[in-house]
Amino acid sequence: MFKQSRINQLFFLFTVLLTYSTVSGQIVNGDFEDGLNYDLSNWEWSCFAEPDSSTPPGGGYWSIKVWGGNTQGCFPGHAYQTIPSITNGQTFQLTGWAFAQSYPPVGLYLGKLNSGVITIIAGDTTSSTSWTQLGVQSTFLLELGDTAIVLLDGGLAGGPFQGYGYFDLINLQQSTGINFLDQNQSLKLYPNPFNNQTTLRLNQSVRNASITISNSFGQVVRRIENINGHTIVLDRDNLKRGLYVMCLTENKKIIAQTKLFVTDE
Repeated sequence: MFKQSRINQLFFLFTVLLTYSTVSGQIVNGDFEDGLNYDLSNWEWSCFAEPDSSTPPGGGYWSIKVWGGNTQGCFPGHAYQTIPSITNGQTFQLTGWAFAQSYPPVGLYLGKLNSGVITIIAGDTTSSTSWTQLGVQSTFLLELGDTAIVLLDGGLAGGPFQGYGYFDLINLQQSTGINFLDQNQSLKLYPNPFNNQTTLRLNQSVRNASITISNSFGQVVRRIENINGHTIVLDRDNLKRGLYVMCLTENKKIIAQTKLFVTDE
């Protein structure tokens, strides 16, 4: 069973970075699909993993279903992808969507692999039974023989029942030194989705701020400079139909962000 409309095929990448590296550290098949077909290549797993047709908003046709570990069977339950291009000292932002079949939390992690042993560096988890956005940033401290990995943890069940973790839209981008989001600022956008024009409203006035709008691949498609005040009118211009991430930056700090939906209706 396939999902409808390309706006649901494009995906929103939660990111708190203003700029990206497109050279090193890229996830392959982070959407787990190839056209209309599923694709789990470049991923390995410890217990079992399979494609699933449940996807988050903008997730296309397929996600990955990772069997969780349990104390009376296979443990741990996870899928992972090695990223050999990452070197010691590099900082990366990992984002994705996930949900848990049952209460035990599932997680999205940065880690490293050495002689078959996985070490977790940092991660984000959820116990939600509906699609939830996850994100984590950390620096890779790699020693001789270590290979950086991205790991999808299917959770842990205490008995024979083996729960599942569902994951989609896994994205990895290298940090370039932009600070994390300042949670004191909030942003409202109306209408959203929009066709021709939308209005951005902030709870605090900004001065000499800038907006970047990035597409589903993390590429900046528009930049607006010298923004002042509480209210900003945004024209569609040449934005194609789809989902975007919009970040408002002031003094090299991302102070607000939101999803941006563009339609042709």
